[in-house]
Amino acid sequence: EGDDPFDSRQAALAFLWPSQAGGAGSKVTVGSISDVEASFEKKEPFYNASAKVYIQPYPKDALPKAKKVYGNEPGVLGGMTEGFVALYQKCPHLGCRVPWCQTSQWFECPCHGSKYNRVGEKKSGPAPRGMDRYGLTVSGDTITVDKAVLAQAPPIGTDTTGQGQEGAACV
Repeated sequence: EGDDPFDSRQAALAFLWPSQAGGAGSKVTVGSISDVEASFEKKEPFYNASAKVYIQPYPKDALPKAKKVYGNEPGVLGGMTEGFVALYQKCPHLGCRVPWCQTSQWFECPCHGSKYNRVGEKKSGPAPRGMDRYGLTVSGDTITVDKAVLAQAPPIGTDTTGQGQEGAACV
């Protein structure tokens, strides 16, 4: 039974075949506005594992600064105009997943200590820039992330929202 070479080839092929669920270039429905806002009410981002993305609120009063930074990224700026930003979970320094710190209200990388404000702008540490962003659209009550639209984060020193650390750091 276990010696059939066809079974092992089939398993290897299945392992190598790309998954269509949330891969690069796909559009992923991450949730409803009400689900996302329920996370915001708890002062935490909405996380979608299949898209590998955090959804955070983007303040309307920061849009003029965002337009200067993201004017050439209409997919990203469009989401900000809707009041949301989609942040890729990966740290641009070494690729670690960057968790949310509830006390500081920042993203804090456990690998080498890079820290990012609520909207993923770099505040400290060795990362070369902030957290990268995906395009995002809102249709009715549904938020969709466009993984084909990945914009490199703005450079060190970008601060469109003025949000500082709000409590003790986690890292």
